[in-house]
Amino acid sequence: MATSKNSSPSLSPLVVFLLGAASATVLLLFFLTATASPAWNALEAGPRSGSGSVRCSTSTPRANGTVVVDALEQHAGGVGAPPANEAGASGSDDDDAGFARMLRRAAMEDRTVIMTSVNEAWAAPGSLLDSFLESFQVGENVSHFAKHVVVVAMDDGAFRRCQAVHPHCHLLRPEKAGLDLSGAKSYMTKDYLDLVWSKLKLQQRVLELGYNLLFTDVDVAWFRNPLVHITMAADITTSSDFYFGNPDDLGNFPNTGFIYFKATPRNARAMAYWHAARRRFPENHDQFVFNEIKRELADGLGVRIRFIDAATVSGFCQLGRDLNRIATVHMTCCVGLENKLFDLKRVIVDWKRYMARPLWERQMGKIGWTFQGGRCIH
Repeated sequence: MATSKNSSPSLSPLVVFLLGAASATVLLLFFLTATASPAWNALEAGPRSGSGSVRCSTSTPRANGTVVVDALEQHAGGVGAPPANEAGASGSDDDDAGFARMLRRAAMEDRTVIMTSVNEAWAAPGSLLDSFLESFQVGENVSHFAKHVVVVAMDDGAFRRCQAVHPHCHLLRPEKAGLDLSGAKSYMTKDYLDLVWSKLKLQQRVLELGYNLLFTDVDVAWFRNPLVHITMAADITTSSDFYFGNPDDLGNFPNTGFIYFKATPRNARAMAYWHAARRRFPENHDQFVFNEIKRELADGLGVRIRFIDAATVSGFCQLGRDLNRIATVHMTCCVGLENKLFDLKRVIVDWKRYMARPLWERQMGKIGWTFQGGRCIH
């Protein structure tokens, strides 16, 4: 049988053209998709472990030796590294920006910040700052509040000590150059007055930045949530040295060592008014001046001031006796660092003894303060 010389199959020119065009298209699409995703997408995806992610940060050195630090949070294997300490010294826009960043990280969901202040003597190991922080740990469901506390250091020694024990530390330089606020200042001396007045302008700045402020002295023990005793109907809610039964009565005696300010322009003006009133009472501390001008704030600026029952947010001046009601205890009517510290530790020991008893026994209301060996508590 005869056979054709072109017995092997062949492709028509049209098919060859189409195959060539398809190959070119595939190659083009490959190169386009390989370069379509920008580099930052890969960085955002990043190496992850568990639910954590890597967040970069920078540190800005200060001429006076302080540092503003954006917290570096790294999570490896689901375990988060502790946030870096942050600080800023008053007096420049950069410092203010660092302070604002710290407030943003320390604030609660409702934009409330807790603030306290210390000098080197109060922040030293075994001193008031340690007992203050311990109270959050032994208190009833209050440990989470500690992470919302900004500690204002009045000197370099207090700042260094704060950095060692707490994540949110701010160095506040005194208004008067060369003023040394590091020692255990005697009550009502000039240095003591400068110390207690130094914090007011910073408190005003907190309000101007849009944060509610709960200021607490460092000689306050936190045992239960005190915020449940604060009403949003008032502009300022303050603890009381002496409370006479009506929370709206301006005849109550305030204690500004535990005081809450709503973030309103009216309260910022009230804070400025309070600070300016120091010139009228140059030999007195901030609490005395607040008591003197409270009616001016209410009548002149329209500030509503509310007082907290001393049976709950309490102090030695009028000590609450029912441990089932106590939220905080302040070492008021007690003069001297050693005396305050001695009794603060005594109060914490009594609280631990109370919490160690069964719930039914606590609820009976028969467990109280021991007052054993107290120097101011009675």
